Amino acid sequence: MGELIGLLFYMVLSLPLVRTLALTLVPALALLAYVRKKDWLEPEPPKLVWGLFGLGVLSVIPAFFLELGALYVLSLLLDSESLLFRLIQWFLVVGLAEEGCKYAMLYKKTWKHPAFNCTFDAVVYAVAVSAGFALAENITYLINYGSSAMLIRALVSVPAHICFAVLMGSWYGSAKRLNTWEQPEKSRSARRLALLVPVLAHGLYDLIVSGVNSGEAVALFIIFVAAMFLVCFLRVRKLSNTDEYIA
Repeated sequence: MGELIGLLFYMVLSLPLVRTLALTLVPALALLAYVRKKDWLEPEPPKLVWGLFGLGVLSVIPAFFLELGALYVLSLLLDSESLLFRLIQWFLVVGLAEEGCKYAMLYKKTWKHPAFNCTFDAVVYAVAVSAGFALAENITYLINYGSSAMLIRALVSVPAHICFAVLMGSWYGSAKRLNTWEQPEKSRSARRLALLVPVLAHGLYDLIVSGVNSGEAVALFIIFVAAMFLVCFLRVRKLSNTDEYIA
């Protein structure tokens, strides 16, 4: 019976439409499920988590218009082939717009929420927003570029968004703890890092991707992505194992 079920499962996934939908939808949801499973101390309310996921989906809209407007202005001021243009494009336009919109949704929904009472909660919240963003972005790529873009996004782009969220959540949780301990200046500094660190990571990721045009560049990209995935995986495990109540 098990072999029959496995065969049927394989046959279903072999269908092009099903395979495309699986690559589009499953990675973000699976990574969110993994992080939620690591939240052992006091699991977050499903309504809150899925509400954040929905906000992540919606955050694609303001991020798109911010990027579009900023890139238009930037193209009037700089040569689009110059290094300065690329640096501003990936760090201050794309990285800041996307991570900034995610952070805005995260902060507005969770900072004063009563369920935010453990340090690992921040990682769950940030990953929920980022997973929603990544899934919505997948759909836009599917519409614009077809199913050929889905495999690389499933293997690299979606996990990268989750890594940015882990970095954001790490500092966001510290900010909440410092705020609860009545250290407002340190809390504000941690909140700034909760935005700055993922913006830098996102910008560096995009900068390296944009320069992948040779074997050496591909090797650099693989090394960078592998290192980022490993660091964030270990970070999730450590933050989960050391989770504690904030108050």
